[in-house]
Amino acid sequence: MNSFWKPKIFEPPITDKENSLSYVIAFDADGTAKDVTRRYAKAYTAKTRRLRIENALEDGKGWWNKVMKMYRPKTPSDLDQIEDNELAGVEAREPMPRNVQDFKDHPVYALERHLRRHEVLVPGAVPSGTVAAGTRAPLEKVFRRKDVRMARSAEKWFRLGREVKPMEIPAKWLPKRVQNKRSRFDEQEQNEDADGDAGTPIYTMDQTELYEPAPVRHGRVPKNKFGNIEVYVPSMIPKGGVHIADEYARRAAYVLGIDCAPALTGFEFKGRQGTAVLKGVVIAKEFEEAVRASIQGMLDLEQEVEEEKRRYVALKLWRRFLMGLRIRERIWSGVGEDERQQADREAELEAEAKGAESDETDEFDMVVDDEDDGGGGGFLVGDDDDDAEGGGGFLVE
Repeated sequence: MNSFWKPKIFEPPITDKENSLSYVIAFDADGTAKDVTRRYAKAYTAKTRRLRIENALEDGKGWWNKVMKMYRPKTPSDLDQIEDNELAGVEAREPMPRNVQDFKDHPVYALERHLRRHEVLVPGAVPSGTVAAGTRAPLEKVFRRKDVRMARSAEKWFRLGREVKPMEIPAKWLPKRVQNKRSRFDEQEQNEDADGDAGTPIYTMDQTELYEPAPVRHGRVPKNKFGNIEVYVPSMIPKGGVHIADEYARRAAYVLGIDCAPALTGFEFKGRQGTAVLKGVVIAKEFEEAVRASIQGMLDLEQEVEEEKRRYVALKLWRRFLMGLRIRERIWSGVGEDERQQADREAELEAEAKGAESDETDEFDMVVDDEDDGGGGGFLVGDDDDDAEGGGGFLVE
């Protein structure tokens, strides 16, 4: 087989389902590697690309680039740059597909039948050719993918910080979906289905303009009918105002007597129930420094309270420990040193044999279990008290 200057003859036929050319990696003598699949694939963009991870995952292209980055040379040579240009040229010179199915999700060409629900063609789009689904099927116009635009409803554009220009004709009307009782729709579909029998009008970005909210005047923040302000994107912050995204911001503004509006930054959906997400507040810009200083003071106060709680817990543990030592000393006050050491050794041997705790632990647990806030179970005895009046319930010989 003469394969000199004919790299594409190495690709197996399409009919061989168990032998497909998806990746061709060329390794150099220095250990570097490069993806040269475009050189060996006959229809890389139309067919081979569908078999690769770039098409299987949303971030597949980025993942594959990270993998191949580990095998790239640190400083590309002139030969590497020439080869990259060659591979890019091979992909750019790939002809238009002749099969209708190959136009679906094609990065260069598109058919009107394959446009998604929210995709439209720009007005005056010029077709690049025609294709037929069969010998008797009518010809369909082939458009460039660059002439396809994403269209959204007016509500969706508003959540992106844009509003539809006055007197704009919708680029497309979305038909009303037939809802299934068991099906679950996302937020966009729910809003679209509620627009009436005529469907939902959608617009392209060229039919919208940047949304400009009412400015903050005399320290008063504009609010909607629910008492908050919509700040889905930073450009929706009113002129003269500032968004402080802190959980203590609203409390600080209330303490200082400053007018504020809770910032509605989005929605959280669980099934078909949507919940508004309020994050921080919007206040007049001249009060920003005072509010941030008040927030810092609240954080410092909260930290002091937490430290005080930890200090109280530590002192309580020390109190229990000292009470246990006092009880131990009280019990062994009338026993000689030799007898005490002998009792300790016997207790340790017994604890090792039975796997139980020593007598010191038992004495300490006795205090822990019986302790109350009044006085530690009545075992605190002063040095000047006699045994008859304050012995804590123990008779010492």
